[in-house]
Amino acid sequence: MSILEPYHLHEFSHFEFPPASRVLDVGCGPGEQMLELLRRGHEPVGIDPDPACVETVRSYELEAVQGFAEHLPFPDSSFDGVISKVVLPYTRSAIAMQEMARVLKPGGMARFSFHGAGYFLLYAAKHPNWKTRIYGLRSLVNGWSYAATGKRLPGFLGDTIYQSRTRLNRYYRRLGLELLEDPQAPTFMGFPVFIYQAVRKRPLARLSIYRPQVGSSQGQKLTSERQISDKLHELTAKDEFAMK
Repeated sequence: MSILEPYHLHEFSHFEFPPASRVLDVGCGPGEQMLELLRRGHEPVGIDPDPACVETVRSYELEAVQGFAEHLPFPDSSFDGVISKVVLPYTRSAIAMQEMARVLKPGGMARFSFHGAGYFLLYAAKHPNWKTRIYGLRSLVNGWSYAATGKRLPGFLGDTIYQSRTRLNRYYRRLGLELLEDPQAPTFMGFPVFIYQAVRKRPLARLSIYRPQVGSSQGQKLTSERQISDKLHELTAKDEFAMK
């Protein structure tokens, strides 16, 4: 049995959407989740950087494109739902999150799972392969660096970052996403191994992000999703030291 198996929260579903929803699977892989969405009566669309995975999905006569979470090739507000299963740790997370919010319709729901700090603590402490232990340790250090300074470690050392509820909640507030579900999954050494959350996109009129103007104490209100997206990475560049 995998050392991760006891930490999964099997009660959480990535597939609960209103009937006949058009749902984007970000990081769809070979399409298992898309097939489940189809079985439930939804219209799945997938995106993945691996061309082999995209071809596999297309062989099921399902729609899929090759691409990255940071640059979703879809119009604003084009999906009723979004799912992303442990993809964010391997992306530029602030940009990927704003892209998923951008393509989600107002009132639409996104269902996420993330790797928490406990995931990499578990790898560093208990994985039988020493290379994987080192990977877990450097991923933790990278996460601490990002939380404290807003910067990742250089090169491949900075390729993976854990998520914290503190950072995720900040993304949600600035993107007009309302947290609906946040069940408590098993922890390791007191830290979440996996984080499972569902959010809903609020109407655009309720969003408010301000851009400071040079030489003025007043802020300029951002009213379009593109303006909000452009500003998000700057606003989230520095985060407090957070693991939970």
